[in-house]
Amino acid sequence: MAPITLKLSARAAGMLQVWNDGRAAVQVQVRVFRWTVVNGRDVLQLTQYVIAGPPMTTLLPGGGNVIRVVRVAKRPIGEPEGYRLLVDELPNRASQRAGTVNVLIRHAIPVVFSQ
Repeated sequence: MAPITLKLSARAAGMLQVWNDGRAAVQVQVRVFRWTVVNGRDVLQLTQYVIAGPPMTTLLPGGGNVIRVVRVAKRPIGEPEGYRLLVDELPNRASQRAGTVNVLIRHAIPVVFSQ
């Protein structure tokens, strides 16, 4: 599987399809953070300049959903702006059993807006 990056112009909205290949429904949370690199380390900060929706969704077995990403900032873009779209699988209490470990998935997808 190739790495995923959304590259968008400042006036465009992007779409990303997420799906569930499993046998049980999966609930996911979607959030966007401003992404910069400081001293070689990724830094994520809360942002109001880019939104993604729906912020939560349930993926049925074999089903999917479209996540939309939009830059809502009014200021023009000088240099490219980097963000991370985090798609987190949420715990399913019904599937939790004593003595087992549940591994949840997080996807951190780069989103870059430029002129």
